[in-house]
Amino acid sequence: MTVDQATFDRLSAWQQQHGNLFRVRAASRDADAWVVNDPGDVKRVLISNHKNYSKGIGFERVALMLGNGIIVSDGDRWKSQRRMIQPAFHRQVIEKLSDTMIRCNRAMLQRWCAAADAGTPVDVTSDTSELALEVILRSLFSEDLDRLIELQGGNPFDLLVEDATRDLALAMRFRALTKHIKHMIEERRAEGRMPFDWLSMLMEARDKDTGESMSERGLLDEVMTIIVAGHETTAGTLNWIWYLLATHPAAEARLHAEVDALAGEPSFADLGQLDYARQIAEEALRLYPPVWLFSRKALGDDTLSGQPIAAGSDIFLSPWLMQRDAAHWHDPEDFRPERYADPEARELKRTAWYPFSLGSRRCIGEFFSMVDLQLHLGLVARELRFSLESNTPVPVEPLINLRSAHNISLSPLRRAPRRHPPPPP
Repeated sequence: MTVDQATFDRLSAWQQQHGNLFRVRAASRDADAWVVNDPGDVKRVLISNHKNYSKGIGFERVALMLGNGIIVSDGDRWKSQRRMIQPAFHRQVIEKLSDTMIRCNRAMLQRWCAAADAGTPVDVTSDTSELALEVILRSLFSEDLDRLIELQGGNPFDLLVEDATRDLALAMRFRALTKHIKHMIEERRAEGRMPFDWLSMLMEARDKDTGESMSERGLLDEVMTIIVAGHETTAGTLNWIWYLLATHPAAEARLHAEVDALAGEPSFADLGQLDYARQIAEEALRLYPPVWLFSRKALGDDTLSGQPIAAGSDIFLSPWLMQRDAAHWHDPEDFRPERYADPEARELKRTAWYPFSLGSRRCIGEFFSMVDLQLHLGLVARELRFSLESNTPVPVEPLINLRSAHNISLSPLRRAPRRHPPPPP
């Protein structure tokens, strides 16, 4: 058992011993924090009484990379920025951006098919991280990403894939990349050019009350937030999905049957027919939520589970803990995507499943991420299946985001009978 896994084991043991609300002592801060694991209390903190809770400890580290974007900000600034960003994530926009998702996935699928033909394994962790970053960057910058790569002789944002640390040095290197975004913005304004992408939408966004646009710093912070948040969530989830499918052949076969029933290559219009693919993504997010811990600070006194909570108290909410709690989920440690076909489990998704958080602070990119995951599964599963290179269990590493403690290597195999090759990227 690794030290990281021991962290989760201790949380589970404390919850079983002390119930759904208990205090833990943080020796490094010489302070107590409440761990909240009751669905009603989580709802109160994140939804019904959310105005009493601000962002908690740990966000100062996030701010080093992201600035004061919507993940970090609070109050009136957060409300204004969220309102201006929201239209960029409407369904009609995501439908258009799904073409970008498909093109990026085709290119990666070509490489995986080549590896299958050569009989060589693929580093799923690295490849899905690269893919998720490509989708986000092209959704943000479209044609300007190619200009940047040509000018720089490579993609400077690749450091997010190449350097898995999220320390101060990486944060400083990442923040330095804002100079490239500034240059894109200046060029677009000088040329009167607004291609269809998120950067254009954010540049043209206006606050509905004041009519003002985002400040330059605000715009840069939101772009950097979208890059990191969009990349990390999807990359981590894809990594776990392929590991889970490689170790659960019955689920993989059911996915194959679903994609084989489509008339052709999956598109946005086929999402309703990729229901099991969606369930796979939801189950992976239940077992391995990318954000495994949310923190809040009580602004005023409150009561949770009958216990007085004093103003200034630190609050921890853990999707990992609740989403693996046998009080809510049957066989909680098992990977069973089909559980979401059950009405009871669908109801649990509204009360005991919150990998994207809940309430007004729910992740703005949730729909984009789910579409990306479904299309990826549909495209890849038409051509390939995977086998594990090693049967050694993969430990988790709960840092800012939950990830596998080491890269996962899988062997891609052409499905039999061999299907037609995928379309060119």
